[in-house]
Amino acid sequence: MKRNIFYKALTLFLLYTATVNAQEVQSEAIKNQEATEAVVSAESASSKDTKRQEPIETINKDITSETAKDLIPTVRFGDEIKVKFGGFLRAEYYVDSREIVGGGDDLFGFFPEDKVYDKNGEDLNAVVRQNFTTEATRFTATVDGPKLGRASSKAYVEFDFSGGNTVNLRLRQAWAKFVWQKGELLFGKAWSPFSDIPFPYVAALHIGVPYRPFNRGEQLRYTFKPTERHSFVVAGVYQTEHKSVLEESSNSDIRQNPTPEFHLQWRYTSPSFSTGLLSEFKSVRPATKVTNDAGDIFKTDEKVNSFGLGYYIQVISGRFGLKTGGVYGQNLSEYFQQGGYAVKSIDERTGKRTYSTSKVTSYWINLSYGKTWAPSVFVGYSKNLGFDDDILEGGRFFGRWQNVDHLVRVAPSIKFSHKQWLLQAELDYNIAAYGTVDYADRGKVKDTHNISGVRGLLAATFFF
Repeated sequence: MKRNIFYKALTLFLLYTATVNAQEVQSEAIKNQEATEAVVSAESASSKDTKRQEPIETINKDITSETAKDLIPTVRFGDEIKVKFGGFLRAEYYVDSREIVGGGDDLFGFFPEDKVYDKNGEDLNAVVRQNFTTEATRFTATVDGPKLGRASSKAYVEFDFSGGNTVNLRLRQAWAKFVWQKGELLFGKAWSPFSDIPFPYVAALHIGVPYRPFNRGEQLRYTFKPTERHSFVVAGVYQTEHKSVLEESSNSDIRQNPTPEFHLQWRYTSPSFSTGLLSEFKSVRPATKVTNDAGDIFKTDEKVNSFGLGYYIQVISGRFGLKTGGVYGQNLSEYFQQGGYAVKSIDERTGKRTYSTSKVTSYWINLSYGKTWAPSVFVGYSKNLGFDDDILEGGRFFGRWQNVDHLVRVAPSIKFSHKQWLLQAELDYNIAAYGTVDYADRGKVKDTHNISGVRGLLAATFFF
């Protein structure tokens, strides 16, 4: 009932703002037709320039269409404030050949589950699954604000309905920024700088996860642009939507971390070629208290320090596109990467723990060709490199997919785009190498066996 009221209120608001805007334009035209035409022409050219130069985090990067046209007119609130509403409706059907490891009601399909046998030796995960959903539908609002000194201002809000069965409505992004000639300052919830890189041309919502980083969080980010093509990014990011895994005593309260994540990057951008070098450092406090075998409680301030390095390359030449990237690092589970950290020692008197981080490396490449009709293929590889130290056998692990040695994906797809419409079809072929954790060899995975699975996907997206 509440959701229906929200939908109706939002629809009425959009209709009202569009009507007010149309009335204002018509009134202005009656007063001075020639002046109005000049203003409209100038604003149209400015709008095109703004859209072409729009930074990477503001674009609907999960699903894009080069031919999608704006439908909702810009709403003016005074001379300096303009609001542009947008978004898309996405309907998709997918079918999986077996149970999968995924997220967001399995809208994000990562790789197949391992075999699990019943008493008769039947694989419980050998079950064909399918779903039809519109949860990924999205609404956005971009606000051009007043100037503050020499800086122009902008704000952006984005939400969708893919938060799952319990909390369906989800705030994806909400940020504001000040823009100067050679720099910009962004604050709010946005893509983490480590995952704010070119998105591959794939139909699935996973956009290449877990072979490329995926994370959004509250942040303070400054981008310095000494030249038109070179830029340097420095940022502090707080984990909010996607978090590191913590001890049970912490109740996953990431606010106990001593510092935000620190990011430093260099980027080069031109019309046909772009590249970047990425880095991040974070310090995680898994718990603030521990309990020994006697039930006594002790305070602890043990921390887990880790780093991540990455790169990306994008080449666009006519109808041909190449995108590729890779990461190497420790404890990158909040980016939907393999690994995390584990207990390596426990103090018998107090129950205090020390930890060791695991390492992962992952790579992906995406080739595409065409505009209206555009075939594409995505290939990804991820490798679990084990831990820095030997870890306790049977000890706690905090992260993702400890018993998976490596992952492979090959995903061909095709898309058709026309004005507001984007139609896509894709096959995701995934292999997961499950095995046994070797605690005598720094937690590396041995005696592996491959489990393969296929997801078929059809998606239709209408941009507005």
